[in-house]
Amino acid sequence: MGDRCYSTLVCAERDKDVFEKMGYRLEESQALSADGNEIPRAVVMVDEEANNGNYDELTALTGVPFLVCNGSCSGAYGDHLIVSDGKEWHYSEALHESNYPAVRVEFRGVIQDSEVDDARKYWTVYAAVVAAIKRAALHRASPKLNETSSTEQNSHRASTN
Repeated sequence: MGDRCYSTLVCAERDKDVFEKMGYRLEESQALSADGNEIPRAVVMVDEEANNGNYDELTALTGVPFLVCNGSCSGAYGDHLIVSDGKEWHYSEALHESNYPAVRVEFRGVIQDSEVDDARKYWTVYAAVVAAIKRAALHRASPKLNETSSTEQNSHRASTN
């Protein structure tokens, strides 16, 4: 058994089964973006004992957009964030109990450019993830329309023959 932490995840509703297989369960809360707006057709899931924050499984996953905020595991790792738009993923250390990337301010106020660059990269991928989850909600509605129109076309062909 590895080091465990509390993990909170946001994904498209259509993808929840993928994460349930990893040990996540649905949480009764609203999926909100960093600006406080609801992410349509997104769900919040939690894994209260995520083995190593499900790091290996999450970073290996492709084709599924998600946002993850993992708590710390004493002596192993600190709070951290993982985001993936389904093609690209990014890991950032996080402020304690926060979904914001951490930027260290060293003694005498020195801030490393790499820390700021990491935070910017996080927000870039984060924006792509939110957009991908929103697109997934739109595409979920689309197949029903396409199925109806193809059924109507098939019915129309059948009645003309």
